[in-house]
Amino acid sequence: MKTHQHKITPFAKKTPAWRMFVVFFLYVVAAPASTIAATKPANAVLNNSPVIRLEIHHININNGDASAIRLVHKDGTETKVLIDGGEPKPTDNLLPYIQGMFKDAQFQYIVLTHYHKDHYNGLTALANGTLKSEYYIDLGGYNMRGAVSQGNLALIQPQDTICPWTGSDGVFDGTMGAYALGIGAAVDHYGLKRYMPISKDNDHIQDMVGVVIPLGNFERNSVSVPINLRCVAAWGFTQGNGAVVDNWKKGASKNDPTLGFVLECGEFRYFFGGDMGGDASSSYIDQETTLSEGFAFLYKNSVSYFNPGTAYNGHVCGFKANHHGSDKSNNDVFLTNMHPSICVTSAGDHSGWHLPSVGFIDRLSTTTPITLPTDIPSTESPTVSAQAFLFTNLYNFGGNNDSLDEADNRFGHRERTTYSYGTSGTQEYKRGFEVIVYLNIPDVDMTKVSAYQTLGVLDNFQTTGGEVVFCHKTL
Repeated sequence: MKTHQHKITPFAKKTPAWRMFVVFFLYVVAAPASTIAATKPANAVLNNSPVIRLEIHHININNGDASAIRLVHKDGTETKVLIDGGEPKPTDNLLPYIQGMFKDAQFQYIVLTHYHKDHYNGLTALANGTLKSEYYIDLGGYNMRGAVSQGNLALIQPQDTICPWTGSDGVFDGTMGAYALGIGAAVDHYGLKRYMPISKDNDHIQDMVGVVIPLGNFERNSVSVPINLRCVAAWGFTQGNGAVVDNWKKGASKNDPTLGFVLECGEFRYFFGGDMGGDASSSYIDQETTLSEGFAFLYKNSVSYFNPGTAYNGHVCGFKANHHGSDKSNNDVFLTNMHPSICVTSAGDHSGWHLPSVGFIDRLSTTTPITLPTDIPSTESPTVSAQAFLFTNLYNFGGNNDSLDEADNRFGHRERTTYSYGTSGTQEYKRGFEVIVYLNIPDVDMTKVSAYQTLGVLDNFQTTGGEVVFCHKTL
């Protein structure tokens, strides 16, 4: 292989200018519940202009999660998806990032993975229209009576009042009233719609798993290639080895109903798992081990980009660390079988949480990508990496919880490894991290290979870094 064919000039720095049962109502396409096909397509509005740029943004909202997917189309329009909105006020971190990096604050889909404040609070900006979306996707299980006008109630939510955790008012734990009110105001005032194809009495919640939401298409040699969001987890149901697996148990943690999605673009796949768990002890459930088998069912025969040899099933190029890198998530089976080349961890300065945990950092450090550092030819630029480990924040919390020191020791001097963090209040501060998928590079055919670039987003919304990862090929 002539390595010079794979030399890629990093993208130019861009100018700033951007889920007992709830049986009926999870917004998905009806499908047989006993087994799962590789794809259950969902009807959705699709922008048919070819996608020329695909970005993943992890926004530094300190404590909590907020990620965005941005597709730029050939005609200049954008398709955007926001997954969670963080804990602080929307005006603290979320909206400034959107306004500084994107064309506008209009999204095609807003996804709330589960009902914890550190994921939904930023989405309350829907109430006044500073954040807008055509559709919202969440776990259901709460009622909107009183939050939306009676005339619009049936349009967004049928009589959905059965939920393991809602009180008599139908509001989860008494804490998410502001979120429900925000949704209702957006429905009444800005036309927000609920993404809810499941609406019949024989539909089941587990039908959500396997639903594919089309986002757009990119072109390769005059062939249109889809870019999709695939649901792989909902309410404790998980994509397994050709079937939907029920991992739920009574008394499970309130993190465990989380929605999980994989962004698929040719050979590139990237996982967003909310606060999914990988530990069956105490009140937690282990979806990660099941999902590892599901990934092996979905994604097969990946080999090293530069040195094709052993083929692996179940490889996922990258992921947002589950549950902010907690000790009960990102278990060994999950991490090992993915062979990830990138992990972005969203964590903050909450001393009671002390996330990411040192145990997670240690497990993460033992992962091996499919393309090893030694596979990368010496003639490649030093900015070509085998793996990238990015953290929105890292702190030392004392005792056995010195996450910053542990990450420095594990990743700071690894060969062909990109390591970066953006700790608030320090000179390392970054507003977030951006992953750019290589769609339109002549020598990189994303229908057969996976390659991308990682960038940090500085306080002035300019980008820095430019490290490149040539992830894998497929047989």
